[in-house]
Amino acid sequence: MNIMQFNVRLAEGGAAGVALDLHQRALQQGFSSRFIYGYGKGGKKSVSHDNYSQVYKQTPRLTSIANLALFRLFNRDVFGTLNNLYRTVTRTNGPVVLHFHVMHSYWLNLDSLVSFCQKVKAHKPDTTFVWTLHDHWSVTGRCAFTDGCEGWKDNCRKCPTLDNYPPVKIDRAHQLVGHKRQLFNQMLALGCQFISPSQHVADAFNSLYGAGRCSIINNGIDVATEAILAELAPVKVTAGKPKIAVVAHDLRYDGKTNQQLVRDIIAMNERVELHTFGKFSPFEGNNVINHGFLTDKRKLMSELNEMDALVFSSRVDNYPLILCEALSIGVPVIATHSDAAREVLQKSGGKTFSEQEVLSLVQCQKAEIAQAVFGESLDAFRARSRQAYSGQQMLEEYVSFYQGL
Repeated sequence: MNIMQFNVRLAEGGAAGVALDLHQRALQQGFSSRFIYGYGKGGKKSVSHDNYSQVYKQTPRLTSIANLALFRLFNRDVFGTLNNLYRTVTRTNGPVVLHFHVMHSYWLNLDSLVSFCQKVKAHKPDTTFVWTLHDHWSVTGRCAFTDGCEGWKDNCRKCPTLDNYPPVKIDRAHQLVGHKRQLFNQMLALGCQFISPSQHVADAFNSLYGAGRCSIINNGIDVATEAILAELAPVKVTAGKPKIAVVAHDLRYDGKTNQQLVRDIIAMNERVELHTFGKFSPFEGNNVINHGFLTDKRKLMSELNEMDALVFSSRVDNYPLILCEALSIGVPVIATHSDAAREVLQKSGGKTFSEQEVLSLVQCQKAEIAQAVFGESLDAFRARSRQAYSGQQMLEEYVSFYQGL
């Protein structure tokens, strides 16, 4: 089997983590696999590029820069194709699986992508297409993260904000949504199989494109993280006041981190010690420790292992891997109500809470929090989580899916 994974980034973000993990596990099991990504920071090659085999940067820097600038006006990526891969795909011996992940965010033009797939299918009929939906981009006029907005159900008539990612200066979503959905229907006509790790994303897709069109395969932790977790001895009791972690790439973004909730935790002063992990922390106080953005996963997991709990308050995530990772090392997650958090936690027997309940729980010790969230001991919930979020299980489900196409 020949597999090509496609994602805008190589090793930054949850979708990249899933795509890259599938690529690495496929190579380990003897499959032919390539990873095609758009660009790294600043449109350049990813800083992680040389750490992995069979990875290829696709989008020229000027293309990504032009798309970034023009998206704010046109609400779509104007440039970017996969045409240079046409011969590679069509001359490959045996069946080929083209597995798409995040195909938006300044690296590819959607019309060109669909046209490429149509040409490939016509020339090489044993090519199959799989598309994992990591966000709501497939149902909206332009947004990837809806942040609670359900305007897509009414064809994005008037966008309530221009700031939802990807942000714009002028809203053209209503003008674009019909053609964009037509392109997804064309992919369905090619036999493209859509998958999502999130039930609520799949439900949204199926409501537009037809019942059963999008299947569910949950995300799992990657091979590197599994190796790290195997070496970590779980910390069952932490010294002193409860240590509470908050993790986000950009801690300023309220959609990912509820700013007021975190400040309410900080206001507890000596009752709680807050640890932040991420860029641009706006949080300060005598009981706040800002660790910054840790690129070393081993360092991050080691630090999280020392925490009593991780507080998760994102409104825009769809199946956050940080929850899977924290739970797998025995760190309870105290999450506010959201579809994403509810889906992840239910898989290991946990539940979500109101903001007021969160403020009460963060004052408890690790074992008490585990009991409140999961109704069982630290050891029991950790063992269940380790199995529930297995990356190997994710690969087996995907390979079974590929082979059934």
